[in-house]
Amino acid sequence: MSVDNHRSHLPLTLALLYALCILYASLYPFIRWELPLPETPFWLFAPARFYRADFVVNFFAYLPFGFFIGLAGRRYRLWRALLCGALLSLTMESCQWLMPPRSADLYDFFANAAGAAVGGVVAWGLAMLSPLRDALYRWRRLFLSGWLGDFGLALLVFWLAAQANPGIPLFSIVFDPTVLAAVRPDNTVPFADARWSMMAEIVIGAFQISGIGLFAALLVRDRRHAVLTAMALILAAFLLKNAAIWLTLSDAARVHYLGRTATWLALALGFFLLYVFFTLSRPKAVTVCAVILLSSLLAPLLLPDLLSARTPSLLFNDRYAQLLHFDGLTRTILLGWPLAAGIWLFFLAGRPRWGEQGSEVRD
Repeated sequence: MSVDNHRSHLPLTLALLYALCILYASLYPFIRWELPLPETPFWLFAPARFYRADFVVNFFAYLPFGFFIGLAGRRYRLWRALLCGALLSLTMESCQWLMPPRSADLYDFFANAAGAAVGGVVAWGLAMLSPLRDALYRWRRLFLSGWLGDFGLALLVFWLAAQANPGIPLFSIVFDPTVLAAVRPDNTVPFADARWSMMAEIVIGAFQISGIGLFAALLVRDRRHAVLTAMALILAAFLLKNAAIWLTLSDAARVHYLGRTATWLALALGFFLLYVFFTLSRPKAVTVCAVILLSSLLAPLLLPDLLSARTPSLLFNDRYAQLLHFDGLTRTILLGWPLAAGIWLFFLAGRPRWGEQGSEVRD
């Protein structure tokens, strides 16, 4: 059976969630809406200047959206991706035209539309490759079926994407006084406060590792795959984080990152907790996972720097100033994700017969 015969709403779910991310990144900070002066031409007809770096960023920002839209149907993948990408970009650029802190540009529109179109081409090529397509279908069958499985997988994808920000958990460097002192010599954080922040980060990191690992394990149909799924997700987050470190951080911050004791202690404690949680029955594991993930909403009360983008922005290489918007977006995902995951777990726990021996979640 091919992936086209599998009625999965995962691509559409990913496309909708990604569109929300584009909306946030395009309109943040959502202030200073003003009508342009009467003689100001509409942005489509105004003179535009080409900046290669901005064009590349806008191109790749819309490529995943076009890819998801292309996978969401069986026909006209390229044209559907191009149309949806162009309409979304037209809407965002028109809104930015009404926001003086932001700028609307014809080249940005072309870059967005082109990126979405290329994403549609990639989706079309994937659909034409039967072995790869069928492999993806077999991979999808490892997880819960129906909209519940689709939405859970979409949540995992966006959590993993947020890990590309080196300044947020997991494995973050926000609270390392050594790094902050190297980047900002005038840092005056007392040692006692820094030690408390490091201890709190270790505990929070361990709970997040165990919570996200347990969430991934609850998505699989067969419990025999739970450990491997959780380990693969955490390993992917670790590799993605380190790749982002080498690409975006300043030299001073990068040198001090890999040797952090807090990272390895959080990993060790997190895997130990995960091992303990795997011994629970699935209904109990749902409850424990919900408590762990929702308790992370209290983390900003213990570590207020989680709400501020200023500290991690100091760690970024000056060449990547545009990453500040990405930093704000990933922080919003970090704060909103536990709530979305808690809602998902609520529906999972409410499924009739779910968790009984030999039973399976079905729609």
